[in-house]
This record gives sequence, structure tokens and C-alpha cells, in this order.
Amino acid sequence: MKRLLRVSVLVLVLMATLLLVAGPAAAKATRTEFTATETWVEDISLGKEWVTADKIYHIRGGESLYMVEATDPRVSGEEIITLNLNMKLVDDEAVWATGPMWGTFRITNEGGYWEGLWTGVRDEQGYSYIEYVGSGGGGYAGLQLRVDNERLTPDTSIPHTWTGYILDPGQ
Repeated sequence: MKRLLRVSVLVLVLMATLLLVAGPAAAKATRTEFTATETWVEDISLGKEWVTADKIYHIRGGESLYMVEATDPRVSGEEIITLNLNMKLVDDEAVWATGPMWGTFRITNEGGYWEGLWTGVRDEQGYSYIEYVGSGGGGYAGLQLRVDNERLTPDTSIPHTWTGYILDPGQ
């Protein structure tokens, strides 16, 4: 019984210590929300592409240039994405392909840059749903970026819509 009491007290002390240390740090964190549009400018390189016998279209290492216009100027700028995908070719001309896609991104502007990874899917309607996770560099060093990116049309000329936030973990 004494051993159980000692272990319980030790656990409580450890939890209290963690709360005392983590609490002030979490209180200093700030989250700044923003919205944005991402507009395709040009394909820089299609990378390696091929179609398999089962009508799966593959791309590895494609690069495209986009412009991002955001309500938070720190996120606005020129964006280069790398593209990888494994998409099933479909008979619907408007949709043309569905499936998973992923890659890297880098957004650059006068204040610094954001870079990270993205993953997404193009569904049976041709709608795109993508998530970005990145970190800042230059003037944005120490900041984190999270984005939900969607285009609710199969028309690739329509810009993607972003909702996201910048997380500053504080000092």
C-alpha cells in the first residue's frame, strides 16, 4: 500500500511540474488565422510521367509555379510546388483523373519563406482537397504554417481556396 501511495504522489508531482513548465509556454503561443487563394501560373517541369496498363497516371518530381494572395501578407508570394501523383484516368473529360497526390512547397516573399509538405486527393467529382504543413525561414523562422486547401470544381483554371493559420509558439 505504501508503494502505491508513493507512486501516486510521484505521478501527481510530475504532472504538476509539467503543467507549471508547459503552461506559461502554451500561454505565449499565438495563432493567426488567414484565408488565401492559390492561382496556377505555369508548369516548370512535368517531371517523370507514365501511365500503367490499369490506367493509373503517375508523376514524380513535377514542378509548378503558383501565386498566393493571402489576408496575412506573410503568406502571400510566389510558390513553387513539387508534384507527385498516382491518379486513375477516368472517362469524364472534365474530371479526367482521380486519386492521391503529394509533394513539397515553398512560398517566398520579401519577409522570408515557408516550406514544407503537402498531401491531397482529387475525388470522383474532380474536387481537390489538400493539406499543407510547413515552417518558416528568414523573417518567419520559428513560425509554423498549417493550411487546408480546396478547389470545389474540376476546372483547373479556378484558383484553390485556402484557410489556415500561423502558429507562433512564443519565446
